[in-house]
Amino acid sequence: MKNILILTDFSEKSWNSILYALGLFQKERCNFFVLNAGIRDENEIQETGYNQLELVHVRNKRDVKREFDKLIKRIDSLTLKNGHHFYPVIEDDNIIEATRKQVKDKDIDLIVIGADDMSLKGKLNKNSISEDVITKVKCSVLVVPKKAKFNGLEEIGFPTDYTNFYEAKLFEELISKVSCCDSALKFLHLCKKKEVLNKEQKWNKETLHDYFIDEEHSFHSETNKNLEESLEYFIDSMGINLIVLAAKNLNLLEQILFRPKIEDLNYYSSTPFLALHQSNK
Repeated sequence: MKNILILTDFSEKSWNSILYALGLFQKERCNFFVLNAGIRDENEIQETGYNQLELVHVRNKRDVKREFDKLIKRIDSLTLKNGHHFYPVIEDDNIIEATRKQVKDKDIDLIVIGADDMSLKGKLNKNSISEDVITKVKCSVLVVPKKAKFNGLEEIGFPTDYTNFYEAKLFEELISKVSCCDSALKFLHLCKKKEVLNKEQKWNKETLHDYFIDEEHSFHSETNKNLEESLEYFIDSMGINLIVLAAKNLNLLEQILFRPKIEDLNYYSSTPFLALHQSNK
């Protein structure tokens, strides 16, 4: 069984990430560990003073347990639950340390997060949980926007510049997604100006072709100084259901996911991103 870790703050954004994960893994049996973490009500702790610290934590834990009771009941009412098992997890540690602990202790295969909202200036808030988890926790992460709905995975997009040779484990995760969902995989070369692939890039591209020779796949290219616009056009024109990236490709993640420069990107509110780490273990 797969072990999936879902981060929750009990918001509708988090609830939507649960629905998406259930849709994505509806044909598999999974253990879902639902984590609520973080040192809560720090301002309240400061106001009440050190002597009240334990009292505040006790009250908060009771509140979180009540929220979890409501959440589990809501999940139990879903037909999508199937044979999945859900386990609530409460941690007082900060979100990154708590997530790392769960990944190690529960042998987690994938982390699921409800996406951060984009600010009016087209940039993420500084304290982006998605960015922190992807860059600081060695485990693949699925980021689910608040408007994303699981309607199958007919088309999966993989933006790349063909400069990195990805390890076999990364390919295996992609193949599992393509095979189980009867998906077509589309590799997208994003570049800011027209360029000819060098010898290394050509070799990496050919390696991708050879590795996916038995799966439906194709290669595409978009040129635009704003990579976000290229990705937006690609998603819309190709009907992409999921974007997959290598987590080590920080430059690309920075430009299209963490800190895009373009405002009002449609993909930001509706297209899930899967950041694959080369090894979770």
